[in-house]
Amino acid sequence: MAGLSIERARKSFGATEVLKDVSIEVADGEFTVIVGPSGCGKSTLLRIVAGLEELTAGRIHIGDRDVTGLAPSERGIAMVFQSYALYPHLTVYENMAFGLRIAKVGKTATDAAVRRAAAILNIEALLDRKPAALSGGQRQRVAIGRAIVRQPEIFLFDEPLSNLDADLRVRMRYEFAELHRQLGTTTLYVTHDQVEAMTLADRIIVMRDGRIEQVGTPRELYDRPTNIFVAQFLGTPRMNILPATVAEGGRATLADGRSIALPALAAPLAAGTPLSIGIRPEDIAIGDAPGALPFTIGFIERLGGLATLHLGGRGEGEPIACQWRDDGSLGEGDTVAASFAPRHLHLFDTDGKALETMGK
Repeated sequence: MAGLSIERARKSFGATEVLKDVSIEVADGEFTVIVGPSGCGKSTLLRIVAGLEELTAGRIHIGDRDVTGLAPSERGIAMVFQSYALYPHLTVYENMAFGLRIAKVGKTATDAAVRRAAAILNIEALLDRKPAALSGGQRQRVAIGRAIVRQPEIFLFDEPLSNLDADLRVRMRYEFAELHRQLGTTTLYVTHDQVEAMTLADRIIVMRDGRIEQVGTPRELYDRPTNIFVAQFLGTPRMNILPATVAEGGRATLADGRSIALPALAAPLAAGTPLSIGIRPEDIAIGDAPGALPFTIGFIERLGGLATLHLGGRGEGEPIACQWRDDGSLGEGDTVAASFAPRHLHLFDTDGKALETMGK
């Protein structure tokens, strides 16, 4: 195994710059997830690490080797694609053994490697089947098995679960986590799904428009986002953002003229300063309490025992999402009291950058 270092990577396709001075460090044995919206450059970056695209500028090191100019086969990596990329005319066993045979590994060693990977992935019973006879989840396991047999220094995964249905994605997330616990191989995993990022990663790299917005553990990014983009990208339902103006006495005035208390700022702002207030749906308390504000429920999304209440909206500005343990007692059109505890608030300046608050 080995760590991965990407130094000031730039990539342009003609006049379009896709990667803009991206630097990443992935520690030996770490599971790092790159997440971001479509078109942010994350898959291009993965293909560059794999050697499938050339850098316009920058360097890539795997362990102590500079692999920037090396062919994919010389880099010590194995990549699993979104499309699985299995050979339809070969059996599962033959698909998994293919890379070793090309590398002229002996039959005994190849057989041992294939059967070891099949045992890890619980697909021993599928070795004689062809891809057409497999489910989506089984095909994905075969694609992962083909990567495992090569015993790479680094695994690269390019949105490997995006073609699976919702239930299978949940199960496969668990299997990816278990696989990493067993093998401990350095992993760089690309996805647009923030749930995958939050559940799988040791560290998350959030990208936007070819740049890195923030790097940290899932908890760090969730609790202390550096800007509104990161704050709203991670978390379902996403963080509410309320436009406001700083008022006297440690309070802020919302767009509708009502007032709420703010957390203490590390660098106090003058009254009249515009800012944005962020609060996650699960941090809004429903029920009578000192300082609670009345809201009308515009819409309810019911998901079994949990509901998302959409408060206000429809002429009153962007609705505020609030999570609620659903007991059937609330309905659309009802008025509820909602509290915004200062300790749960995230404050952002007019550029969308997080403001430092005391205790965060």
